[in-house]
Amino acid sequence: MHNPPNSRPNMQQIADAVGLSKSAVSLALRNDPRLPVATRQRVQLVAEKMGYRRNPVVDSLMTQLRAGRQPCFQANLGLINCSSFKDLNKNHTFRRLREGVIARAEALGYGVEEFWLQQPDMRPERLQQIIEARGIRGLLLVASVYPEAVDFDYDKIWQDFACAVVGVNSLNNKLNCSTNDQYLTARNATKKIFELGYKRPMLIVPEKDDNLLENRFSAGYESVFRGFKSIDRMPLVTLVSGDINQALDSVRNERPDVIITNISKLYDVFKNEGYEIPEKLAFVHLDWYDSLTHIAGMRQNNRMVGSAGVDLIVAQLQKNDVGSQDYPKVTQIESVWVSGPSI
Repeated sequence: MHNPPNSRPNMQQIADAVGLSKSAVSLALRNDPRLPVATRQRVQLVAEKMGYRRNPVVDSLMTQLRAGRQPCFQANLGLINCSSFKDLNKNHTFRRLREGVIARAEALGYGVEEFWLQQPDMRPERLQQIIEARGIRGLLLVASVYPEAVDFDYDKIWQDFACAVVGVNSLNNKLNCSTNDQYLTARNATKKIFELGYKRPMLIVPEKDDNLLENRFSAGYESVFRGFKSIDRMPLVTLVSGDINQALDSVRNERPDVIITNISKLYDVFKNEGYEIPEKLAFVHLDWYDSLTHIAGMRQNNRMVGSAGVDLIVAQLQKNDVGSQDYPKVTQIESVWVSGPSI
């Protein structure tokens, strides 16, 4: 990490030192919010120790270039929060969906205004008046997890705008949708487990979650076992109904060597029960996010899901297309495996 006197390290040298890509280092040195704060601070600290100094002439030129690439304003989009809580940042999945929507919209020249359907004074008629008055042309429905959370009368509004569902779509309204490929998420996690040498995985997911996903978690998991003859390769599935003891009993009875789940707190439950992770029982999370540094799992790339939702809306706007679709498009984003000490 030492450089000759009077020489400044370049981006590639800093990237090699911190183990990131050159583009990620560039973002970190510009303090770009697309990178986690901890990552930005780590890169900036290493760069300072290596003697990196910003070049004001280059900075000025790059600022002008980036400004020249900024798209002109197109229109406003409405981000419709269908959840029971006002702040989407309270849920790590919803937060990333929202970030993806806003970042992609801004990159394409669209503004984003946010609305909460559960706001006390919100009614279908009032929402329509607001979005029409503000010149909003497209709507993105986020966190529409349960159909009863959205008043049926809102369906009339969706028909007058370019509209798409972002994330899980439980609404029977034939709108375009961007979502994670939950089937492949479970399937690829299970395949990875076998590649790593594990023999007896067990899937543990809440029954309501699997039902909401039309059994994509269990179907993706069980698909890996097709063609296996050995009784030891029979799929072990526990669909819990909210009682954690049910999961503990299943593990005691079936003795799997790895748990695949979307329930974060199960990690602490098994640790408290005396299970050594990963020595005696490995652990994989199906919806991995940044704070789960102690766990391996599948990152569902929900920012990309949010971004894909905006692309669906923009495509509709360009065709002057609104409302329900005869043949709704579903854009599915694949997850990626994230290694961790629980494996």
